[in-house]
Amino acid sequence: MNLLVFSRTDDFESFVKFWTQLYDHNSPWEPNYKKHIKIGKPFTHKDILQLFEWENQAGLGRIRADAIKDKIYPHLDFINDMKFEDAVNLDEFNKKFETVQAVSRTFLLHIIKPDIYPLYDQNVHVAYNFIHGIDADIYPYPKRPDDKIKFYFRKLMPFVESVRGSLSLKEIDEALNTFGQIVKKNPKIKHD
Repeated sequence: MNLLVFSRTDDFESFVKFWTQLYDHNSPWEPNYKKHIKIGKPFTHKDILQLFEWENQAGLGRIRADAIKDKIYPHLDFINDMKFEDAVNLDEFNKKFETVQAVSRTFLLHIIKPDIYPLYDQNVHVAYNFIHGIDADIYPYPKRPDDKIKFYFRKLMPFVESVRGSLSLKEIDEALNTFGQIVKKNPKIKHD
């Protein structure tokens, strides 16, 4: 198989178009995203839970579902208010969701503003590192929540914004996620 790998001199749109073709659009969880992202409409508790199930690509389990109900549901009005504001007040957002896991916080930002905040997880992190020629052994997926948040805002967001053009953040996630999975499963793949 001839893999299309992106480097800073390549056409990012071609990279995304190639890798989104390999994304599992037939996953049983995929309809949750389109149905519940509801751009232009307020979220319900069910929307939030279904979107987190999409992010997890599986049922959430009782512990994770309870955490969402305990830590996110009480702030549904704030989430919906931020959805319809021009920008998310990040200081207030971080105070309200400081006990929420880092990747879940970035996911919550994405669902509030899906055209501004990219999706982030371990696969995206692996893809970013590979694209930038960073050895995963030297700079692995961060374990500390603060390091994940720093990476998200200082590295991932500026990178995505610099290469996205007219692509949606969902398309970019599909490509980076798929590419990151391939790199993780095939550690012998090397960057040119």
